[in-house]
Amino acid sequence: MTTQTSYVEKSAAVIYYLFAFLLLWEWLRPLNVFSNTANTFVFIFFIAVSFLLILFKARWYLSFPVKIIIILFILHGMFYQGVFLSFGWLTDLIEDTVNNIQLIPTANWMSMTASYRTLLFFILLWLLVYLIHYWVLIQKRILIFFVLTLLYITVLDTFTQYDATFAIVRTVLIGFFMLGMLYFDRLKKIENLQMKGLAFFRWLLPLFAFIVLSMVVAMLAPKASPQWPDPVPYLTAVGNGEEGIGGRKKIGYSESDENLGGGFVEDDTEVFTHISSERHYWRIETKDVYTGKGWIASEQDNDFEEITNIQDELFWTDESVKTKQLESTVTFNNNYRHFHLMYPLGVTSIQTENNLDFYLNPNTELITPFPENNGSREQFKSYKVTYNLPTYSLDEMRKVQNLPESDPIHQRYTQLPDSLPSRVRDLAIRLTMNETNQYDKTKAIEEYLGSADFTYDKDDVAIPEGEQDYVDQFLFETLKGYCDNFSTSMIVLLRAIDIPARWVKGYTEGDFVDVVNETEREYKVTNNNAHSWVEVYFEGVGWVPFEPTKGFINPYTVSNETQSNETEDVPEQQQQTPEEETQQAEAEKEEQEKQTEKEVEEATASAENQESSLLDMRIGSAFVYSLLVIILIAGFVLYKTRLKWFAHFIVRKYKNRHDEEVFFHAFQSLLKQLERKGMKRKDSQTLREYAHTIDHVFQDKSMTILTENYERALYRRTDAEKEWVKSAELWENLIKKTSS
Repeated sequence: MTTQTSYVEKSAAVIYYLFAFLLLWEWLRPLNVFSNTANTFVFIFFIAVSFLLILFKARWYLSFPVKIIIILFILHGMFYQGVFLSFGWLTDLIEDTVNNIQLIPTANWMSMTASYRTLLFFILLWLLVYLIHYWVLIQKRILIFFVLTLLYITVLDTFTQYDATFAIVRTVLIGFFMLGMLYFDRLKKIENLQMKGLAFFRWLLPLFAFIVLSMVVAMLAPKASPQWPDPVPYLTAVGNGEEGIGGRKKIGYSESDENLGGGFVEDDTEVFTHISSERHYWRIETKDVYTGKGWIASEQDNDFEEITNIQDELFWTDESVKTKQLESTVTFNNNYRHFHLMYPLGVTSIQTENNLDFYLNPNTELITPFPENNGSREQFKSYKVTYNLPTYSLDEMRKVQNLPESDPIHQRYTQLPDSLPSRVRDLAIRLTMNETNQYDKTKAIEEYLGSADFTYDKDDVAIPEGEQDYVDQFLFETLKGYCDNFSTSMIVLLRAIDIPARWVKGYTEGDFVDVVNETEREYKVTNNNAHSWVEVYFEGVGWVPFEPTKGFINPYTVSNETQSNETEDVPEQQQQTPEEETQQAEAEKEEQEKQTEKEVEEATASAENQESSLLDMRIGSAFVYSLLVIILIAGFVLYKTRLKWFAHFIVRKYKNRHDEEVFFHAFQSLLKQLERKGMKRKDSQTLREYAHTIDHVFQDKSMTILTENYERALYRRTDAEKEWVKSAELWENLIKKTSS
């Protein structure tokens, strides 16, 4: 019987330690995703060895040196030079540790070295393994650690790049299995059950089968759609004092534009980086039908056509427009979930390392390598785009009058809903009544939207209700909004006077990061750079971008070419001499050098900001790890000194009480305290036999006398308070003896 019981207990201990190791492993898995922690396998190896040493009940004089050697060996391999057995590097480690310890009182976390933070992390894991051992094998409880693990991985899944889908499944499976086993162990102890043969496993297998079946059913069962598709904007909105979400959405590219309006939450998540020699906008798609609430495409089908020659597929500008051929290299952030291209106006070719084919939706001008949306980011990480950046002639655009109504472009891009309020059309006529050509009419509307009457606002932005028109609300009621409000309003005003215009979505050029070479710069584009703007069609010129959004500058060039194209008609005295040309060239060179210096300064400032952010993150990590270490050390000290401080607590709790129940409660507390001392009462012992054992240890008869008084109080309930009065001092002395 004893052999069988011992075998069952050892088997259970192996299972407990294995599952405890797996739970602790879940804390380490995400570190290389959301933090700067690398080489997590060394920490996993360390906790595995620590659990094995406890499992085999290695004495402290064996387990302690083994763990120290492992820690030193790993620290040496990661941070120090030389041969490990030479121990010459230990001087540097000791000096480094002393210097870092001196930084703790001043909270100078920024200056702490990586080697010292790693050492602290090993100590933290060491203490965690011991605490888990105590919770599982001694206390027979794991609920708190299980719940903390679930909270940890679900929070990371929500607020970081870590995907915890399978981690949650693993944790729930392991956690519930351990809870069931530990409950069974506690039940055996309470009921004094004796396990025979395979009885333990007959309990274990149904438990495991039930949990696995529940998990399978949970995964296969139909699930409701998420109520919070992304809780980060929700929490940000609440944190900013908003009344609920209130229509606020996360900024960034969205496929649906049918219902515009409402504030948005900023998001600086990186979308892509690009290396370019010129600043310009990055297009994604266009929309042509204004509904009164937002934008849709005139043809709702999503048929994509393979691109053979992109210049034949898309029309940008007339051949007479001057262009400059440029190249840009685009690299996506790995977490960007869309598989479309961001491309400049005038794109002529697209190239990838794995020679992907590209497909075009001719209706919206959306370009993608995966028309069925079944590709992966590994296949489409970066690409090089060649394009002809146009320079528009002001003189040529001013020659353009309105297109005839029979023209297909006029028919498609002057559409407006019948429900558009007449005052919108009246405003368009009033703003352009003094202009004689299409360009000046367009500029009049653009300048009106950029006037002091309008305010750029991304927070308090209205949503049209009922039959209310989106543009009418912005132009005549709220007069505040962001790019969607400004760009849509300009297009509607242009269409109201028969000027063809379309709505374009994409990103601005982004933030300057670094100087790559003499001509190229690197830029980072985030969700905050998502933008919409206007393209107007000029016959004989093509599609020309305009920027009505207040605070934004149109990156495309419009020039007057009259002087440069007709130099032969300029009087001789106005022609530049060679000396003047040299001076102008030197001035242009000096201006270019100043611009380069400015961009270098911006890059340096950006790098410093990034380094500062990285340091802040490291400081935060170091603070959290240090705080955890302090908490664990404090908990360890409290546990080791529990006999002393708990004895004082028990005395203060019962000493001055005078009622009929105090003796019974105090006596049970004494038995618990003696058990903590290591003098547990055996199941076969009577109270008096146990009292003689305690007296033998303490070399007096205090426990026997106290037990006799307790039994009298127990059988004569009316004398319980009297018995306690004469026994309180005796009881207190025994409690104090347990703390020594």
